[in-house]
Amino acid sequence: MARLYFLYRSKKESAYLKVRLQLNSNREQFEATTKIRSLKSAWAKKRNLSAEEKNSLTQFNVKRKPLEDYIYKRYEEELPDATNRQWLKNVVNEYYEDKKPNRLAPENLVEFIDYYIDCRKEEKDIKERQVMRINTTKNKLIRLQKEYNTVFRIKDVNEDFKTKYIQFSTKHGYSLNTQSRELDRIKTFCRNASKKGVEVYAGFNDLKIKAEKTPKIYLTTDEIEEIKKVELEQDYLNNARNWLLISIYTGQRISDFMRFTKDMIVKDENKRSFIKFEQRKTGKDMYIPISKELKQLLSTLNDDFPRPISDQKYNDYIKIVCKEAKINQLVSGKKRVCIAEEGKKPTKNDFRNVLGDFPKWELVSSHIGRRTFATNNYGKIPTPYLIYITGHHSEAQFLNYIVLPDYEKAAQAFDYFN
Repeated sequence: MARLYFLYRSKKESAYLKVRLQLNSNREQFEATTKIRSLKSAWAKKRNLSAEEKNSLTQFNVKRKPLEDYIYKRYEEELPDATNRQWLKNVVNEYYEDKKPNRLAPENLVEFIDYYIDCRKEEKDIKERQVMRINTTKNKLIRLQKEYNTVFRIKDVNEDFKTKYIQFSTKHGYSLNTQSRELDRIKTFCRNASKKGVEVYAGFNDLKIKAEKTPKIYLTTDEIEEIKKVELEQDYLNNARNWLLISIYTGQRISDFMRFTKDMIVKDENKRSFIKFEQRKTGKDMYIPISKELKQLLSTLNDDFPRPISDQKYNDYIKIVCKEAKINQLVSGKKRVCIAEEGKKPTKNDFRNVLGDFPKWELVSSHIGRRTFATNNYGKIPTPYLIYITGHHSEAQFLNYIVLPDYEKAAQAFDYFN
């Protein structure tokens, strides 16, 4: 019997998989491109996968079986000539033509969200991380409907809906920022539904939940020095510390810097060194200059990067690193806590970000390196260069990462003018 398998055949960090049908002779085969997108890292790694990589594999496993069954069925029915290289391409194209959503836009809010995702995927205009966030909102709406014993339609997104949504969210411990962000997402569904001819509440665009200002933290130069010199007995903590310093020196997201390898280091005609890679979130080709601090760190690692670890382990380990470095200043911020009843096994819905005053090391997470890079270099390096390196789309987005208190900004301005 013919054997079917999938391959990752692209140099890009995210691409559509190839499907290959190997015939009995093993010398003849068909090949075609599917619409199953995967992360290169998820396809290559066997363990220590990040949440994004695990989700990529989960999506692949969900989508592969129906396609496999369709191809095998068509092969057994048609027994194509092995010289017909176009056969599998036609079969795969016909499979996706049959799968195209061809229904009217639903009026039910939860059903419309699935329709919205399908349309965005068809247009190749949505990323898996966006799908995960949208599904989080959808699942919350399902719980909201159950609590109020009702089914919300698109046109029901009005002031009464907003009141119920706030009451539900407050009761279950969701912050104002989460409520504001998700209401904006629901309004996006309404705007899209309106374009599709679905009836909407005329004033849905005016629905707002005022977000609260969330304190952000960064590491000062003195704290970075403490992190660099603290003695750590465990190898895994040293490894995490090195990644933390790399994030501070490069200003990149964890989805990018945790993929750095020595093969990404390139030099120009003037012997200047850069890290060349494609940013996962933006798809931009980047050249990050290797600073003298980063060059010094890499030289202690045989001019290579540390071994990669999962996002969760990284977040856990750098907290311990900062605790060992005595980053103990009491600061305001949000800490993720479990709200499940004592003795009850928590679910994914039992965690909230709670505002309060905590030792600084408890609030450290993967984004602190990026904020530290932006804050500590602001005013020292021209802002357009910093915006290029961080990959922000606008100066307003970049300035959101600057955590300097107003006094320090004023002091920098004074030094500049004088």
